[in-house]
Amino acid sequence: MSLVKEPAGPEQQKREDPVAEPERRGTAALALGATAVAMLGCPFLPEQLPPWIRFFPLYLVLPVAIMALVCGLPDLWAMRGDEAASRGRARIGVALGTVAILVPLAACLLMVQLLD
Repeated sequence: MSLVKEPAGPEQQKREDPVAEPERRGTAALALGATAVAMLGCPFLPEQLPPWIRFFPLYLVLPVAIMALVCGLPDLWAMRGDEAASRGRARIGVALGTVAILVPLAACLLMVQLLD
């Protein structure tokens, strides 16, 4: 008996289980979507806080919201055929990400209309 691990033959390699795909739950999409929506409220924080705390998160709203969609949509597509999968987190994350994208776009369109 040797302590050195010997390479596996072709018969043994076939018997090994393939690497299982990680279970998709949509938690990342939910966390990113909720964070993006929460960042929309930062300008309404008290005026005593420094401006970088009140206004810097507004620059990150769109990237975080896009990441919520990027994380949530593939999770929903992966869960499509599985009846036992819980799609709630992924759906809410995608919905919050969509809201966080549409609110700044609507605000920009409103500002353009008011300037004309």
